Amino acid sequence: MDIRQLAEENHAEEIERQLMDLDSEFRFKCRKCGKCCTHQHTILFSPRDIFNIARKFQTTTGEVINRYAEAYIGSTSKIPLVHMVPRGQNEVCPFLENGLCSIHDCKPTACALFPLGRVAVNKTVLEGGTEDSGQEIELEIKYMLNDTDCGSRKRVNTVRDWIKRFGIPEQDEFFLLWSKLTIRLHAVVLELEKQRVSEETMNLFWIAAFGTLYLSYDTSKEFLPQFQRAAEELFTLCQEII
Repeated sequence: MDIRQLAEENHAEEIERQLMDLDSEFRFKCRKCGKCCTHQHTILFSPRDIFNIARKFQTTTGEVINRYAEAYIGSTSKIPLVHMVPRGQNEVCPFLENGLCSIHDCKPTACALFPLGRVAVNKTVLEGGTEDSGQEIELEIKYMLNDTDCGSRKRVNTVRDWIKRFGIPEQDEFFLLWSKLTIRLHAVVLELEKQRVSEETMNLFWIAAFGTLYLSYDTSKEFLPQFQRAAEELFTLCQEII
C-alpha cells in the first residue's frame, strides 16, 4: 500500500483500515538487493534527516540540500518540501556506494522505516470525534505496510522491534511536532490563497518557512531544541497571519 499516494488522493478511510500499532506484526527480511535504493523519486527528507546527514559530512544543511536533494512546494501540502534526487541513468540514490548505504547510521527515516510508512493521525477523529470539534489537535503515530517486491517474507517482525533497530523513538517528539507544524502551515497557505494575496507575498512566506524549517541549524549542537525554536517562530508567524 502506497501511503503517500493514498494521502495525496485523500483516501482517509482506506488509510485508517491499513493502520498498524506498535505491536502489529508483518513479514519482511531485507536481502540487501538495492531495489529500494534505485528509481526512487518520493524519498522526502525531514529537517532532522538533513541535519543528521550534514553533521555526518561536517557540512551545512543548505549544502546537503544543494548536493543531494531538491526543494519544492508540495502540491497537496502546499508547504516547502525536500526530496532526494537519484543520480545517473539507473537513478541510484546518491548515498549508495558499492551496493551499500554510505549513511546507514543516519539514513533518512523513510529509508530506515522501509517497508513501513508512518503517519500522525488526529486521535480525536480515530476515537469517533470530528476535526472541527474545537479541541486542540492531539496526534498519534500509526504505521502502514507499503507494497514492495523485494526482500523475503520469512521473518516475522513487530513494528516496535523494527523501529527500535534504527533508534526511532516510539513517541517521536520531533515527528509529532513536525506534523503539527505542517498542518498549521498548510492552513495558513489555504487562508492566504483565500485572501488572494499576491504571488510575491506567497513566495515571501514560503521562503521564510523554508529557511526556518531547513536551514537555521548549527550541527555542533543538538537538533531537537533548535527545531523546537524554529517551530515556535513559525507558529508565531502563522498566528500573526490568521
